[in-house]
Amino acid sequence: MPDEESYLNESLRKIAKGAGVSFVGAFVGLALGYLSRMIIARWLGASDYGLISLGYAAMMIATTLSLVGLPAGIQRYVSFYKGKGDKKRIKGTIFGALKISFPLSLFFAFLFFSYADWISIHVFHSPELTPVLRIFAIAIPFSVLTNNLISVTIGFQDIRYRVYANDLFQNVFKLAAIVALLALGFGVIGAAWGWAVAIILTPFLAFYFLEKKVFPIVNAKVKAISIDKELFSFSWPLIFTTVAGMVMGWMDTLMLGYFLSASAVGIYNAALPTAGLLTAATKSIAVLFIPVASELYARNRKDELKSIYNVVTKWTLSIALPGFLLMALFSESIITIMFGAEYVGGATALSILAFAFFLASVLGHANYVLQTYGRTRIIMKGYFIGAGVNFILNLLLIPRYGINGAAIATGFSYALMGVLYLFSVWHLEKMLPFRLTHLKPAFASIIAVLITYGLAKCIGTTLPILIVMLFVFLALYFFLLLIFKSFENEDLMIMKAIDERLGIKTDLPRKIIRKFL
Repeated sequence: MPDEESYLNESLRKIAKGAGVSFVGAFVGLALGYLSRMIIARWLGASDYGLISLGYAAMMIATTLSLVGLPAGIQRYVSFYKGKGDKKRIKGTIFGALKISFPLSLFFAFLFFSYADWISIHVFHSPELTPVLRIFAIAIPFSVLTNNLISVTIGFQDIRYRVYANDLFQNVFKLAAIVALLALGFGVIGAAWGWAVAIILTPFLAFYFLEKKVFPIVNAKVKAISIDKELFSFSWPLIFTTVAGMVMGWMDTLMLGYFLSASAVGIYNAALPTAGLLTAATKSIAVLFIPVASELYARNRKDELKSIYNVVTKWTLSIALPGFLLMALFSESIITIMFGAEYVGGATALSILAFAFFLASVLGHANYVLQTYGRTRIIMKGYFIGAGVNFILNLLLIPRYGINGAAIATGFSYALMGVLYLFSVWHLEKMLPFRLTHLKPAFASIIAVLITYGLAKCIGTTLPILIVMLFVFLALYFFLLLIFKSFENEDLMIMKAIDERLGIKTDLPRKIIRKFL
C-alpha cells in the first residue's frame, strides 16, 4: 500500500509540474493569440477579420486531414516505449508518423493553393478571400511538422518545449509581425502573412528542441525499428475521428461564411475564441495526463490511473466553472471591451459557447482515458455522432438564428460527445471522474460569482471596475474554498510540485490551507 501511495503521488507530481508549466504557457499563449485576434478585428473590422478567420480555418482543416490522427498515436507509443526503455521503437514511431503525414500535407497545400480562387468565389462568395487562402496554404506543411515534433516531446512527458515553441515563440512572433505589417499599411494581406510566417518558422525551433534536448532522431547509433503496423492500427480509427473533429471544429465558421457573410464570421469569431479560453485548464492538464496515464497502464497500475482521473477532473472543475459563470454573466461587457461595439452581437453566442466548453472541459478527460486504453474506435464513433449532429444543427439553425444558431449547434454537439465518452468509460472500466467532494468547489464557485456579479451591477461594468471585481472574486473564491474545506492533502502536494517547477513560492497559502484541512 505505501508503495502504491508513493507511486500515485509521483504520478500526480509529474502531472502537476507539467500542468503548472503548461497552464502558464497556455495562458500566455492564449492571451497573445487572443490579442492578435483583437488587433486584427479592431484594426480591419468584422468583414476582413472574417476573411482571416476563414483562411485560418481552411489551413487547420488541411492540417488536421494531413495528420490523420497521428499525434495521439505518437504520444501514446513514445510514452509506452519510454516506459519500456525501447529507444529503437521510439525512433520508429517518429519516422512512421512523418512518412505518412508530411506527403499528405504537401498534397493539401498544393490543392488549397491551386483552387483558392474557385473556393473563394463558389463556396464563400468572396473573391477577396483568394490571396488569404493562398497565404495560409503555404503554411500547411509547416503546421503538420510542428504538430508531429511537439507530440514527440509530449510523449517524453516534457511539456516545456511545446510551451517554448507553440505557446510563446509562435504567438509572440505572430503578434509582432501582424502589428508591424498592419502598421505599414498592408491590411488583410499583411495580417495573413504575419500569421502564416509565424507558423512556418515554428517547426525549426521544435526540431532543435527535440534533437538537442529530448531525443536526437538523426542519431545513427539508434536504429529505428518500424512499428508502422501498430501505429496505423491505433491511429486509423482516428483518421475518421479527424474528419469528424474537423466538422466539429470548423463547420460553424464555414457554414456562417456560406450562408451569411464574412462580417458574421468575424463577429462569431470574437465569441468563439473567447469561450475557448475555458479549455485552457483541460488542455494544460491533459497534455501530461495522457502520457502519464499511458505509462501507468503499461505498468498495469489501473487503481492509480483511476485516482488520477478523479483528481484532474476536480482541478478542471475548480478552474472552468467560475470561468464559465463569469463569462456568461458578463458576456456583453467582455465582447465590447475586448473587440468593440461592432461585435456586441456575439454576446449571446459567447454565453452559449462558454457553457458548452465548460462541459467539454469537465467531461473531456474521459476521451483521454479511452485513448490510454486503446479504445480509439469508441472515440471514432463519438466523434461521428457529434459531427453528424453538429452538421445537421448548423444546417437547420444558422439560416434561422444566425450566429446564435451556430453556437447552439456547436455547444450541443460538444456536450453530447462529452456525455457519450463519460458513459463509455463508466460502462467499460467502471470509472467515474466525480466524487462528492467535487461539490465543494462547485458551490464555492457559484456563490463567489453571484456575489461578484451583484457588486458589479451595483457599481458598474467598465473595464477598471471589472478588473477590480476579478480580484474581489479570486479572494472571495479562495476564502469560500477554505470554508467549505475543498482542499485535500493531494492539493498541497500539487501546489508544492508546481512551485518546484516554476520557481515560485506558495508557502503562505499552503500554511493557511493546512489549517482548514
